[in-house]
Amino acid sequence: MTRSLAERLHERLENQTAEIAALTESELQKLSQRVSASVSTELTEIEIAIARATHGIRSALPQLKWILGLTWGALIVSLMLTGFLLWRSSQPLRIVEDMPLETFQSEGQSYLVMPENAKPVHCTTPSGRDAICLHMTNGD
Repeated sequence: MTRSLAERLHERLENQTAEIAALTESELQKLSQRVSASVSTELTEIEIAIARATHGIRSALPQLKWILGLTWGALIVSLMLTGFLLWRSSQPLRIVEDMPLETFQSEGQSYLVMPENAKPVHCTTPSGRDAICLHMTNGD
């Protein structure tokens, strides 16, 4: 007995559908394996890069701490020196007690009184600056 054309076509369609499904599943598995291998390789490379960067940071950290400590130390010393110099510059002019010089202040200004045994002269300081100096006539 012969089968009808419809039955044969139907059987052929089922066979082709099963073939297509098998091929599709096989291709999807291959694609999945390739994507998985590619992602795995990329993740391994990223992990290696992270490990290298972490090692580099850890090896440089003691040097960075040392530099940071020196920087803070220099900043503190310079601030202390600046504060001292500002304080020192705001102090009134001090004369050593055994010097025969008299000073006074008037209207916020400091003045130096010339001693009786001195005469003003033009002179050059050791740094090369021209200045008015006091020549002590009694040999002092």
